Amino acid sequence: MPAGNTIACAIGTAADFAAVCTLERVAGGQQIVIHHPDGGFRRLSLDPATGTLAALDGAEPVVIEQGQGVLQVAVGPDRYRIPREPAAQPTP
Repeated sequence: MPAGNTIACAIGTAADFAAVCTLERVAGGQQIVIHHPDGGFRRLSLDPATGTLAALDGAEPVVIEQGQGVLQVAVGPDRYRIPREPAAQPTP
């Protein structure tokens, strides 16, 4: 897995959340890449002023659900729980 913070995700229809995805911040924090344990990923752009996310890797829209302490995001059948406050990146 690439360097980043572990986040909870549910990959695929009817999957349960598990802390098995990695959140990587790129392009100066303007984009995030969520890596799946199977090697797949989602690339999202982040507007720092509004917190709006948009998918960069396909035509499926990002659906945002508010949650306490996390931003729950769905792209197609996949769901992710992204911490509202960015955690410190691990040191290599």
